[in-house]
Amino acid sequence: MSAKINKSWEKTRVDVHSPKGVQELRRDVKWGLMRKYMGIAESMYRYEGLDDPVFEDMNIMSRDQVPEKFLMRNGSCVWFRDKKTGQIHCLPYVADTGINMYGNPSGWYPVPVGWDDTKRGMNPAIDRIRDTRLDATDSVLMNNDIFAGNDYAFIESMVNELVDNILTTNQLQLIAKAPFVFNVTEDNLLSAKNFFLAMCEDRPAIFVSAYGDKPQPVLESTQMKIDPALFEIFDRFECQILEYLGFPCVPITKRAQQTVSEVQSNDGKIYTRRQEKLKQRSNACDRINAMFGTSLRCVSVIDEDLASPEADSEGTEDDRGEDIAESD
Repeated sequence: MSAKINKSWEKTRVDVHSPKGVQELRRDVKWGLMRKYMGIAESMYRYEGLDDPVFEDMNIMSRDQVPEKFLMRNGSCVWFRDKKTGQIHCLPYVADTGINMYGNPSGWYPVPVGWDDTKRGMNPAIDRIRDTRLDATDSVLMNNDIFAGNDYAFIESMVNELVDNILTTNQLQLIAKAPFVFNVTEDNLLSAKNFFLAMCEDRPAIFVSAYGDKPQPVLESTQMKIDPALFEIFDRFECQILEYLGFPCVPITKRAQQTVSEVQSNDGKIYTRRQEKLKQRSNACDRINAMFGTSLRCVSVIDEDLASPEADSEGTEDDRGEDIAESD
């Protein structure tokens, strides 16, 4: 789909001649969708215990966006204590050249966001953090999943397909509004009006000769209906993004067709994916607590929400029952 729509708008890969405003529309649609799905991704896990004073600097400076911001974009991050301030921070990192017997880095350096060698000397505190070598004895690595891979690249690739889908629909809507232009004279005025009426009813205009020959359609309305398949494709691509993240999703066009076993199988795969990511976070939280004496805990927001209706149905967490008992 991407290649098809790009070729219709480009002479070469570097010489774009798209209609005015299309590139701006593509950019705005893309980043709107990216914010939507990245926002979902970064809200799927909640961390309890970050109100501890040792995380105060991190919370203020990051605006409460870590560690999920780094996990989604970098795939992993490192938790460590600043020995000068005693505060615990979470940042991306780069590995040093040492490799342990399992093929993993034996040490790493935290990388402040936006830092590079050109900024060295501007802020001594940031330079100190950047030059701190860490290892498994004084820091904890937290991974996004078992492969320590980021989710950003996959989401962006899928969003590019969604953008093409949206712009294709937009093109069809514009084509459907394209008018016909007639050079009308007294001789063909009635024909032009009849054609206009036929076009409004989405019927072809058919002309016949004065001799009664077999009529031949010579011109049809260019009104193009929006293919429902475009909405189905969008729906399926969106579900691929959400399922990849571990968010329950069934395409609207398939919901009525799926059997109970298919739904359970799909939910099982999504649940496994979500638990894999939760396990990586929970294991890291346990190591952080053991190393720094904190009480950090990671919670899957989706599983928490899914469990609450079941709890209410069993009467174990229904506050209304307690209120009724007290009133009696």
